[in-house]
Amino acid sequence: MSRQLQPEPYTAWRLLKAYWQSEYRKSAWVFLVAVLIMSMVLVGMEVLFTDWYNYFYNALQDYDWHGALDLILIFIFLAGVSIILAVYRYYLQSFLALRWRRWLTRQFINRWLEKRSYYYLEDFNDLTDNPDQRIQEDINSLVNMSLSLLVGMLSAIVTILAFVVVLWELSGTLTIPLGTLGKLHIPGYLVWVAIMYAAIGTTVTFKIGRPLIMLNFEQQRREANFRFAAIDLRSHAEHVALYRGEEHQKTILNTIFGGVLENWYAIILRQKLLLWFTAGYNQVSVIVPLAVALPNYFNKVFKLGGLIQTLSAFGRIQDALSFIVNSYTTIAEWQAVMRRLLTFLNRIYDVEREAQKSNHFSYSVTPQNKIAVENVTIFTPNNEMLLQNISQEFVHGRHYWIKGNSGIGKSTFVRVLAGIWPYGSGAIRFPKTQSVMYIPQRSYMPLGTLQEALLFPDSIFPVSEEELKQLLHDCDLPNLANELQHVTIWSEHLSPGELQRIAFVRVLLHKPDWVFLDESTSALDLTHEQQLYRLLKERLPNCSLVSIGHRPSLDGYHDYKVDLSQYSVSRSVRAHAE
Repeated sequence: MSRQLQPEPYTAWRLLKAYWQSEYRKSAWVFLVAVLIMSMVLVGMEVLFTDWYNYFYNALQDYDWHGALDLILIFIFLAGVSIILAVYRYYLQSFLALRWRRWLTRQFINRWLEKRSYYYLEDFNDLTDNPDQRIQEDINSLVNMSLSLLVGMLSAIVTILAFVVVLWELSGTLTIPLGTLGKLHIPGYLVWVAIMYAAIGTTVTFKIGRPLIMLNFEQQRREANFRFAAIDLRSHAEHVALYRGEEHQKTILNTIFGGVLENWYAIILRQKLLLWFTAGYNQVSVIVPLAVALPNYFNKVFKLGGLIQTLSAFGRIQDALSFIVNSYTTIAEWQAVMRRLLTFLNRIYDVEREAQKSNHFSYSVTPQNKIAVENVTIFTPNNEMLLQNISQEFVHGRHYWIKGNSGIGKSTFVRVLAGIWPYGSGAIRFPKTQSVMYIPQRSYMPLGTLQEALLFPDSIFPVSEEELKQLLHDCDLPNLANELQHVTIWSEHLSPGELQRIAFVRVLLHKPDWVFLDESTSALDLTHEQQLYRLLKERLPNCSLVSIGHRPSLDGYHDYKVDLSQYSVSRSVRAHAE
């Protein structure tokens, strides 16, 4: 049995059944069966209520005071049982939805993060929008709507089976005179009327409501884009303010929001048309059973209680048969949500396959204390050659400065060494027992306390607060020494220079054997750059520094220069590569 979402294409059925075949399948089926049993018992309670209507209204018609009073007490008991069942069915169904959502969300997060799919989707694929919304919102909607539709559909089926018998017995036989042809006898005619009425309603609803599927899909996409644009403004508030770009941002937000309103208005028009039909359909459904049942009442086939019971049974069957009519908006939303999740999941599969197909790098270990690069050729995602036939050795204990013109592919070369760039070929060998750390130009600060951010990517690290405070002082961040347990959005709270000094704190904490510094002092003045490089050499004498940068001041901290210009393919500057 599958216990997790596999890296392969998914259909709606495969995605839905994954949880029910997981390690939680036993408890999931227990909860589902319990919910369905309660639903069937509630349907049985409705049958009892229709019988109660018959007895109660007959008692009223016969002016039977004691009988009516007894029936009221019976109703109170039945209503109490029904309320208890309804409450606990809701509770168990909601608890099942919670467990299903927890499992499915974890599976999506795992698929998003494994094999660096999140990186490929963001950097090399622009067809997948807002994965955060799909994981947070769409999974929740899918789970709740799936359970709601499943329970509703099964309840509708049980209702039909239960009330068809009641309505068939109450209907009797309708006799239609055909003149010289005799008479046509239709047994259980009310059942056939209910079926034909619901069939007509379902067919018309499908035709009117079908466009809602794509409209809801598009609406979710546009709403997510509007939210992303607002978040982007928050994330770059200082940049917009410095550029005096408020009017430009206002234009962007208004344009995107205009698209949201335009599609929403199309949904309103379509739902208005659907509501015209469904509202009229539901109102007419009150008259239809009355019109077809009154002949039996006036022919004294049954009394007032029988008429009320007939109307109730007809209404239950008609509601059950009209399940699709009444749930079509939910079904349309469910299909849109399912399509978004499948698009996201299968896009992950596609980018993984594309990366695997394009990746011809081989990584291996060597007993020698060096990093060896042999015949490495690097391509862009558009299959343009960036650097070719790179053969270099980085010997442990020595320090290297990687040079080259802007846009030549220096950062991309480091991404290849880190194993995250999938486009190219060649062999890379690393020392077997040595650790390597890669420091980008802008340090990432995860959510949480400053202490947790300093220890990133390790959640547990054997270090005291005093040691962390000392390292902050050493890296000229004394203002943060008393902020270790403070929680904020640190990437917005700190300046680019402070973020780069945070990166050096991490290097000093983790004590790697190799550290690749990609423009890691570009936001610092020369004094701080000199201080931090000297600190690395003093505290980590056995660590080899490999730096990327343009500043001539880097020359003094390194033993060797590696000019990637000799491996460059003559092309225009490629901003994406850098």
